[in-house]
Amino acid sequence: MRYSRLLIIGVLSVAASLLAGCKDDVVSAGSAVLETEDSIIVRADTFRLSSSLVRGTAITATPDSFLLGEMDSKYGHLHADILTQFACPEGFVYPEGAVLDSVCLFLYYRHAYGDKRSPLAVQVYAMDRATFSYNEPLPSDTAIATYCSLDDSTRMIDHAYVTTALAYADSTYSSSYGSYIPTITLKLNDRWAQKVFAANDFSSQEAYNELMKGVYITTEFGGGTLLSLIDINMGVFYHFEYERAGVETVVEKDMKGFYASREVRQLNRYLWQASDLTSLEQNTDTNYVISPVHIYTQLSFPMTDMKTAITNAVGSRRPYVNRAHLTLPVLNYYDGLESNKTRDDWAQPASTMLLIRKSDMERFFNEQMELSDSIAMYAVLQSETDTLDVTTYSYEFDLSVLLTKQLREDRFGTLDMLLVPVSITTSTTSSGSTYISDIRYDQSLTATEIFSAQHPEHNLELEVVYSGF
Repeated sequence: MRYSRLLIIGVLSVAASLLAGCKDDVVSAGSAVLETEDSIIVRADTFRLSSSLVRGTAITATPDSFLLGEMDSKYGHLHADILTQFACPEGFVYPEGAVLDSVCLFLYYRHAYGDKRSPLAVQVYAMDRATFSYNEPLPSDTAIATYCSLDDSTRMIDHAYVTTALAYADSTYSSSYGSYIPTITLKLNDRWAQKVFAANDFSSQEAYNELMKGVYITTEFGGGTLLSLIDINMGVFYHFEYERAGVETVVEKDMKGFYASREVRQLNRYLWQASDLTSLEQNTDTNYVISPVHIYTQLSFPMTDMKTAITNAVGSRRPYVNRAHLTLPVLNYYDGLESNKTRDDWAQPASTMLLIRKSDMERFFNEQMELSDSIAMYAVLQSETDTLDVTTYSYEFDLSVLLTKQLREDRFGTLDMLLVPVSITTSTTSSGSTYISDIRYDQSLTATEIFSAQHPEHNLELEVVYSGF
């Protein structure tokens, strides 16, 4: 279904952005010197969109943070654990006569979701059956049995480490964040410490992986907290002796760090019991985007109706979409100011949302494609406060480039696009300008609610201002 207002304008030159607001005016300046076929036509139509809830598949991407633990919410029960390799320090050699002291695993977390006083017990197992190849897809529900036997002999710490998010025993200063970061320190048992120390073939990543396949980090109990880890490191502490000036014997203590970096594969595994997914699907007035469990909202654009309307208006002229702004209001956003609402950590909307062609979704993330307006565009959650001091939140997308491309390629039927939460990293060039250097699927805990196309009072519509030259 669509609604239209005709703007047929014959002019020597036209700025479509200025005409966008002139939906009912007819401008004839200069039309006398143009032939009919040379006139420029500008028109504004409004098209009704459709929407639906989509259960997506896991995206293959290197996470920039990890969730660990489990938590209940109205969106279901989520358990999160981690499988990771460690980067090989190629060319490194332990000093001659080095003696092992201990091996520790360090888990750094920035914050936690849920009940931060709820205890959780962290346990670590060795990946003893297999390791990751660099290019293999790793879905978020990967079976642990493929990589870990979970035998008692693979326990890397003798007893699960019990802690809470607020009662961390240690912290580490991070120059990157400019603050102390809460840290969980797990001391490996003697058996596995010796195995890690003996895994000293640092000729290549592949050779090191054969000796040290990786670790599986999980929780044995605790159902109220999810830690958001920002880094995972392993430290091998050792000492060695040497003679100074041929007389004095010096004992030197040192530590070699091994890092779960981008150079190796990591997997944040999610087990989601979506007990309430059916009720979410039955709520036809609302659509949801929920991470990290890959629940998306699909927006479908009626390209056949759009193509027909534009062709009828501009004829054989070359079509341009000059303006196509889609605004999506966010529902039920809790900003900490409403005393009558209980905070649900999983009910916070994504700070950045990607709108991407469904057909390009998997390739975009798997191949780490650059952002292009002809495939996808992003919007940052923005707020607006009215005269009554009421704040509303929304995302706004500019689809003009994408729709122009679709129309010129004669794409008919519907254009299906997905709303996907993302995290974006920007960098600065030598000239001082900024650019997007990295875009990833946001694996933090977010749940964004928007009006659906079926809502009786809030139609999901797109106003398109277009022209033909």
